[in-house]
Amino acid sequence: MEKIEVHRVINFLLLKGCTARQIQDEMKSVYGDDSPSYDTVVRWKRNFQTGHMSFTEPRSGRPSLTDDMDTVNKVEALSQENRRVTIQMAMHETDLSYGSAWNIIHNQLHMFKVSVRWVPAY
Repeated sequence: MEKIEVHRVINFLLLKGCTARQIQDEMKSVYGDDSPSYDTVVRWKRNFQTGHMSFTEPRSGRPSLTDDMDTVNKVEALSQENRRVTIQMAMHETDLSYGSAWNIIHNQLHMFKVSVRWVPAY
């Protein structure tokens, strides 16, 4: 049983006016051992009642900079301008973290170091 399915069943039964015990008993009779525990039902019921869980709202968080094509193009221009550019130089020029700069160079630009120079992998 998928988590989203469990959430929707709990939300449906909550809107129908069932208590946490009734929701858990109903789910136990339908899903058997795959049903969530009583404590889980209580926690999810509380979250639905306070508005902390939704099926449509995206999760908040910082957007990934490695998906931004402007940033990728800036790192690519740096590596084309100076083949001896280091990851530290790229991260300072673009205000990226070390891991983000490394990810762009290796995974998106498909470059690797050969004798202190970045070269395309193909």
